[in-house]
Amino acid sequence: MTEHEKLIEAVAKAIHAYRSTGTQEWEKIPDFIRQTYRDYANVALPVVYDVLRDPTNEMIDAANRARPSVTSRTIQAAIEASPLNPENRD
Repeated sequence: MTEHEKLIEAVAKAIHAYRSTGTQEWEKIPDFIRQTYRDYANVALPVVYDVLRDPTNEMIDAANRARPSVTSRTIQAAIEASPLNPENRD
């Protein structure tokens, strides 16, 4: 399983846990239902990627306060290298 697939699976499990409030374990639900949660994750992650990839001034200011050497390009490079990047699916 690639890093991107692991991320999709983790987000799918988190959505399921939130929606089911612990009534049914992930491994015990039918695969077609698990696939629905994976589809939700596949739709959600590009939105998260876009938000993180293009940091707001507030995000940059917070990063600079935490570590003055961090720049917006540093943040972008980290996000681009992450499994959130749709181009990093292998």
